[in-house]
Amino acid sequence: MKRLIAICAVVGLIMAVAGTAQADFDIHGIYINSCKEHWNGIPETNPWGFETGIEYASDSLDHIDVTKPDATSFTIYKVDGIWEYQSPSRYLSLKALQGDYPFGNYTFDFCNSMDVLLKSVTMDYSNISEPTQAVNFTYPSTNGQTGIDINPTFTWTVSPTAGNVLGMSLWDVLTDETVYDSWMVPMTTTSWMPGPLLPNHEYGLEVNVLGTTGNMQSYPGSLLSIQYCNFIEFTTVPEPATICLLGFGVLSLIRRKK
Repeated sequence: MKRLIAICAVVGLIMAVAGTAQADFDIHGIYINSCKEHWNGIPETNPWGFETGIEYASDSLDHIDVTKPDATSFTIYKVDGIWEYQSPSRYLSLKALQGDYPFGNYTFDFCNSMDVLLKSVTMDYSNISEPTQAVNFTYPSTNGQTGIDINPTFTWTVSPTAGNVLGMSLWDVLTDETVYDSWMVPMTTTSWMPGPLLPNHEYGLEVNVLGTTGNMQSYPGSLLSIQYCNFIEFTTVPEPATICLLGFGVLSLIRRKK
């Protein structure tokens, strides 16, 4: 999921603003999210997935054992520089997902390579309302749309009561890296101008409606949510020199016909 890197970034940013990172064990934030994925407003066949991860700065950590409310567990490892876990299965409904990842207390046991417990943190993942709708993209309006401006203003419609906040992310389809992101944005927001893009390049845009909770415990930079995630991909306009060459090519064909 593209939002994971962006969520790690926003977790770190919020914690820096809050100034409450624990000096004894540098956890910047913990996120737990249940996500329903859409492509241009259409839910995937099994749209629901679960994800959790840590924004953490230390070399002593080897793995994190997570115990779920039903007493079963899974382990988080660092992959490509990110501490994250995604459910191996997809689910048809939130109810089905919560059969494996229910509301309640999730305990994170931070361990070193000798499996010695360094710290234990419990997060209360509960009392979160499911959003009522995903956003409806208006620019771009169709998946795979071409000719998008290199300094775009993306637009969408959404009810201001559909969730608590919005999150936006833009990624490079070729490299699969996040280029821009903005999170915890008011629900009244219906446009985003992230910054300049490369010409003739393929990007992916994600706008999420989040239902969130205030149960952050001692980590106010954390994000505990249920999300309706909407994705769309597009290609920017060719660079001006390419357009000129195409124009010359058309003119030469016209001359030949004469």
